[in-house]
Amino acid sequence: MTDREIQLLLSVPEFRQFLFEAIQLAGIWEPANGHDPRDLALFEGRRSLGLELLQLADRGQPKALRTPEALATINAIILTALNPPSKPEEKKHADRCDDIPD
Repeated sequence: MTDREIQLLLSVPEFRQFLFEAIQLAGIWEPANGHDPRDLALFEGRRSLGLELLQLADRGQPKALRTPEALATINAIILTALNPPSKPEEKKHADRCDDIPD
């Protein structure tokens, strides 16, 4: 994907909400130590994938905001998750029978 394509994706609030869910599931903010040693590789792999997703999405940020830690992208993702865009209300179509009493 090009940086421009990633920038387009990152501009979509639903994509940022998806990234929030993905990095939550990846457990990048949870310590991987203390688990059964057999599970350590799984937890570290999930965290690594979550961080790679963030770094890939960070390519959609303006060059001045890009960092190895994807801080601007994390900020955009969290802000979208905490303040989801409001969905437009569906318009109710008038029913031809609305004026007939029950």
